[in-house]
Amino acid sequence: MSYRSLAELEDAQDQERATARRRIETAEQYIGHYRSRIDQVREAFHRIGAQEGVADDPVFREQLQRVSGTAAENVAYAGRKVGELEEEYDEMLREHDEQRERFRSEHHDDY
Repeated sequence: MSYRSLAELEDAQDQERATARRRIETAEQYIGHYRSRIDQVREAFHRIGAQEGVADDPVFREQLQRVSGTAAENVAYAGRKVGELEEEYDEMLREHDEQRERFRSEHHDDY
């Protein structure tokens, strides 16, 4: 895309950075919500298991641990994906710097 001024380029970059930052923040919020909700469900199952007298049953404990393990894997996977978004964000910042420098060098007579 061709920009008429450095300010126009910077405005477009600001919007792109804000959008990317919101995606990262939203993903982090979803992970936090997921983790919180899984903890609530796990506690509820344990409470029900205790009420029913099966909390110490090896099969019940194994299944509860399986769910906990799956949730931990999901959180770890999501965390890696957020890390990838962060890396993409950092790369975008480097590209923005390069775009601004190119724009300045191509329009050096305009300043």
